[in-house]
Amino acid sequence: MATRLAGVLYTYQTHVLYLGAVIASSRHQHHAGQVSWVPGGVIVEAENGARRLVTTFAVPPDTPHGHDAAPAAAMLWVDCDDLRWGRAEVKSLELSERLPGAIGARLGAQLTREEAREVARALLELVTPADPGRAHEPRHPAVIRMCELLDSAASRREIQMTQLAKQSGLSLRQLRHRFAEELGTNPSAYLRWRRLRRAVTAIELGATLTEAAVAGGFADGAHFSRVFQAQFGMAPSLALSSVQFGGPLL
Repeated sequence: MATRLAGVLYTYQTHVLYLGAVIASSRHQHHAGQVSWVPGGVIVEAENGARRLVTTFAVPPDTPHGHDAAPAAAMLWVDCDDLRWGRAEVKSLELSERLPGAIGARLGAQLTREEAREVARALLELVTPADPGRAHEPRHPAVIRMCELLDSAASRREIQMTQLAKQSGLSLRQLRHRFAEELGTNPSAYLRWRRLRRAVTAIELGATLTEAAVAGGFADGAHFSRVFQAQFGMAPSLALSSVQFGGPLL
């Protein structure tokens, strides 16, 4: 069984797809929802601590969970602000009828780009409402503005949340309420997620873990490692040092 992730990471639209072997994770939660396919089965720990063997599972954003190791899997992360997860309609979680068996048998190896795109599309369809209008509803202008401000400021170590909230048009208390209502999280948690995304992008461009921590706006490598561990249940050295980056699945 693999001791670190060594599969391929792709971007699909605004989402992230991982294909390959997975290692066991400790209990964790992240801003993105997760839809996974493990043809050979994997033990998953649910929010209530119950453990069960599944082949496909969906985890809403900011929901505690964990999983055991598996030799072949497909995992798609869909940000909370890319899909109204509160309105997601988790359809039948059986993918074997939707995808060729040959693809499931080869998830541990590198698929063609078309096959990877087919897997990503099938996973996304599992949680996308039948009515596309329910997946992306208009958000409060202050939430949109605050997300833009946090995205642009994510690489800075020192950020004044109160000042950014004022620039968005609401008080920090009002903004926290709106964030919780529309994104299911708070501005600080959103910022941590965006910093992680920036750090991973830096690694894709050739940065070391230490350089990526700086690029992401973390205080240092140890800070980056703690946040990554909390979000993904494993150290970044195990998750990112051996993966391949496949680029966008256009």
